[in-house]
Amino acid sequence: MTTKISQWQRIALLAAGISTSMVSMAWSQELYQTHTDGSIWEYTGIPCSRGSCPGWIELDNNPELTMIAAGGGALYELHHDGSIWWYTGTPCSGGYCPGWVEIDNNPAAWSIGVEGNIPYEKHADNSLWEFNGTVCSGGYCPGWVELIGPQGNPGSGVFYGAGADSLFASIVATGTLWQYTGEPCIGGLCDGWVEIDNLSGTSADFAVGANGLYEVRSDGSAWQYTGSPCNGGSCSGWLQIGKNKYTYMIAAGGELYEQRLTGILARSIWEYTGPPCNGGVCTGWQEIDKHASTVHGIVAGSNTVYQLRSDSTGSTTSIWQYTGTPCSGKVCSGWVELDNNPNTNNIVAGPAIF
Repeated sequence: MTTKISQWQRIALLAAGISTSMVSMAWSQELYQTHTDGSIWEYTGIPCSRGSCPGWIELDNNPELTMIAAGGGALYELHHDGSIWWYTGTPCSGGYCPGWVEIDNNPAAWSIGVEGNIPYEKHADNSLWEFNGTVCSGGYCPGWVELIGPQGNPGSGVFYGAGADSLFASIVATGTLWQYTGEPCIGGLCDGWVEIDNLSGTSADFAVGANGLYEVRSDGSAWQYTGSPCNGGSCSGWLQIGKNKYTYMIAAGGELYEQRLTGILARSIWEYTGPPCNGGVCTGWQEIDKHASTVHGIVAGSNTVYQLRSDSTGSTTSIWQYTGTPCSGKVCSGWVELDNNPNTNNIVAGPAIF
């Protein structure tokens, strides 16, 4: 399967001397993992069998790796020095990994995200920048446009979410959520944002998926944004879809999932099936896992969800994919193991909070 390449990407690749025919995601499984040595691996679609997990291909092995971001068939990585690299489709061969082109080298870069297949970067001052398609040339990297200016505390207090054809910003200090309207900063003025929520002290987590924006509040309730921004301080554009005091995180892709914590080693995963809550009664969730070992976290893809597991000592990290069979009583059989490498430290399956 060949990745869809936008016109600006074609121009950027040609400017870098790379043929667009070289850019492919042959496996199209959308799941990546990083290891403690800085290597990046893509899942090829072959699950583990009898303890052997051959379904991974190496894309890079740079110890300078800080994080990766994926979306729309595109993959990017951030290095410790602030440089950002775009994967062009050539995997490693014999330890040589030539499939990357530099698109920025700003030491202020703090984290990266993706919406569609367009990368974004957050700077240490929490400003947000969008890539316009111009790759670096001779150390010069002019391909970035500012969308929001500095927001206070370096690197923290502001989180961005990309997905559903939009960008969202959560400003922790004020408890507000904002949606980008499409107008970049001009002359230092950044007016391209509209407020959509103002729950100071009560917003715990948010996620953006293919079907919209969701948030979990400090009481464990889950809400979906309906598209109506705040008006005169009133923010009524939210529909309650869940209510469980043990919910502490959500993940959104093609579907919505939440993770609940009921004890030190008791974590369960639930999928939202609808309907939304009615009079405080929220029946729209089905349990899909309640594994006894520690679950590091869940990551949603376009049509499934993945999780990282470890044993009670925190070692033997493994990656699992949900196959679509929910729990029945105490049995949760709808999972297949994809890898069991103790060096795994993160998985990425699409746009995420950054």
